[in-house]
Amino acid sequence: MSPASHSGPKDTCVVETDQSVKTYSGIMCDISCFYRKQFTVPILDLESFLAAKVKLRQEGLLDAQLKSNLEHVTRLLDSMPAAKRRDVSLLVEGERQLIRFTAGTPGLHYTVRQGAAGPELLQRVQAGPRLTRASITKTHFAGHRCRDDFESCMERAHQVVGTSEVGLVNVELKIACGELLLTYATSHPQATVEIRPQRRVNLGKALTLDKILEVKNSLEETGAMSRGLQACFQHLLANHSQYQGENNRIVLQSDGEMMELISGRRDYHSAQHYVFTGPDNQVQSHRVQDIDLWDDE
Repeated sequence: MSPASHSGPKDTCVVETDQSVKTYSGIMCDISCFYRKQFTVPILDLESFLAAKVKLRQEGLLDAQLKSNLEHVTRLLDSMPAAKRRDVSLLVEGERQLIRFTAGTPGLHYTVRQGAAGPELLQRVQAGPRLTRASITKTHFAGHRCRDDFESCMERAHQVVGTSEVGLVNVELKIACGELLLTYATSHPQATVEIRPQRRVNLGKALTLDKILEVKNSLEETGAMSRGLQACFQHLLANHSQYQGENNRIVLQSDGEMMELISGRRDYHSAQHYVFTGPDNQVQSHRVQDIDLWDDE
């Protein structure tokens, strides 16, 4: 199956890339000469990182960026199951050096670097010559909650690859969903398929105050709550009785972000509500009644 001919699910796109792009193994070969330290450990754990920090500090290699990135990956260990800490490699970027940890025979490769919003963890799987459903396992998504309650990242990835044993060749599949930045790569990628799920929340039968608070608190805890979305949620809390009912879809939009709150059936909405902020951050709302309610009588 050619990646260029793929027409994937919603929130999926195919990007053609320069055929001269370097493979992951080539890049790793290029940067290997810059490693200042390599640590071989049985498993990525808190003890390994603390011991490495002590040694790096003693040798004068623990710069501010390296310290920040090591602290970031240490915090992530609490939510990372053991299956994702064995048979892995971890590359931690600093200002002047790269530090590598190797645990077992790596099938999953991590990189911690400074992103636009601070440290971020990239995950990469080398799938060999072909990317198939078997390449995409539950282990890679362990500890992750997808932004979409109705269709997970893993399900979307399986849709992209398809059910054929042939799978995809010459392709790189990138999944960006909240904190999860996961890439599957074949030997010679010439095109990139991207999956970026929109946030869809399953409200159950109907919207309740408890559910609004649960979603609001979750966004705040993960740092995903913008000033505009905060205003939208305050509006929902103050006017929640207007948004109750089964088979409702509530779209919140602000600061270039959008999320959907869906009650009842996900494929049919008796009413749709749009809640958004204007330039002055004032909340506005609009309701659309489904015309199917009035059909063929």
